[in-house]
Amino acid sequence: MGDRVAGKVAIVTGGASGIGRASAVRLAEEGAIVVITDIQDDTGKDAVAEIEAGRGTAQFAHLDVTSEDEWIALVASVSSEHGRLDVLVNNAGIGIGASIVEMTLADWQRQQAINLDGVFLGLKHCIPAMRDSGGGSIINMSSVAGLKGSARLAGYNATKGGVRLLTK
Repeated sequence: MGDRVAGKVAIVTGGASGIGRASAVRLAEEGAIVVITDIQDDTGKDAVAEIEAGRGTAQFAHLDVTSEDEWIALVASVSSEHGRLDVLVNNAGIGIGASIVEMTLADWQRQQAINLDGVFLGLKHCIPAMRDSGGGSIINMSSVAGLKGSARLAGYNATKGGVRLLTK
């Protein structure tokens, strides 16, 4: 990355663990100010501590990516506190393994809401803030599961295929 993100402000959803956490840590190592968001508050705060121990700059904000009100508040807070938004990593997601005939409608809808609606809401509310900052970069996390179906992951496949095509 070099210095491409030095001084930039980045939001990483699902940043408390896994790929989101690794992305947040790397962005901070490269000089970005990282706003880690997640519903896992304690783990998110641990991720901030890890970044700060490495002399990076980060903060944690609780965010349920399915809540438009929370997205609005987050972007307003980031814009107010930092004066800009440059990077969005739409990473939050869940995988519920079940065949179509076994999956409940509630699980289908929850997975769709987090994995696809959350990406939409991030785009909807971060793009205007990025325009105000003069531009930015958006990374929408999909999966090979968005390219290749699997009988016990059909709902997950649908969400990741949706993210892929939404991004295109």
